[in-house]
Amino acid sequence: MRKLSKEQFQKMDAWMQKNARPFDRAKWNYIFNGGTKEAIVEEMLKYQNKDGGMGNGFEADLLCPSSSAIATAEAIFQAYEYGLDCNAPWFKKILEYFENSIQDIPKYWDDLPLEAMEYPHAPWWNCEPCTVFNPNPCAIVASAFILFGTETQKQLGYKIANDCFDLLVSNDFCGDHDTLNIKALVEQLYSIKSPLITEEIISSLRRRIVENTCFDKSKWNEYYFNPFDYVSSPNSLWYSDVEKGIEDTINFLLDTINEQGVWEPNFSWGVDSDISRQVTENWKGYITVKRVKTLLNFGRIEQ
Repeated sequence: MRKLSKEQFQKMDAWMQKNARPFDRAKWNYIFNGGTKEAIVEEMLKYQNKDGGMGNGFEADLLCPSSSAIATAEAIFQAYEYGLDCNAPWFKKILEYFENSIQDIPKYWDDLPLEAMEYPHAPWWNCEPCTVFNPNPCAIVASAFILFGTETQKQLGYKIANDCFDLLVSNDFCGDHDTLNIKALVEQLYSIKSPLITEEIISSLRRRIVENTCFDKSKWNEYYFNPFDYVSSPNSLWYSDVEKGIEDTINFLLDTINEQGVWEPNFSWGVDSDISRQVTENWKGYITVKRVKTLLNFGRIEQ
């Protein structure tokens, strides 16, 4: 059973302390160095705007200072992952941002504002109009509305959740990030024993996770979801659905640590500039804390 060695971990720790964004470093220190959740929140709030949304490069591929739905949804993902206080004022402001920015388009929110195109950004982010419903990021927003919102927000959350589940059980396209968002919604509603989470919903989500997980390890250096993109613990509801690929994923991670002692992202802007290089460094920190946290959950760090 292969594990991340003490020497590898120590090298990662040194890299994170020197090079990671303060937000990602706060997460790392919370997990491994006695840091606090309060420090995570303090760093995250540096990206929050007055409207309650997140901008300012919180989503590393979007450097626009204005709030975007995609970046703000990421804050909800982080709050869930690190058990942050979702009844705190900063989180309520996130819900207000989403309630106040809802639009009459098929997916409720544009991913990003038009002004994002005026700032450095990854080439895959654009402002093309949405023509069909998409659960990214609607599903995770719906979960936050339902669990932590006002009565008005809860009702909106249930409406969005039903749209997400209609897509989930259908045979229409539901991609990797769509499935990731619906997974968050299902897990949050499952935690409160919501009657919306039926056997059909569970089995449909299992189907989507398997459909969107690449089990061919030769492709993992390209942009494909591997088992750890959906499962970060052996206690996951979905562990059995990707179990056949877990050992390969662990071996892949241990085999692809770079000379700096961390991991390269499997995507890039396709240009070489000071900004793009810094964005890559930011992603290295984000990816490293996420992957080492998962290795810890699987007992794969040498003590």
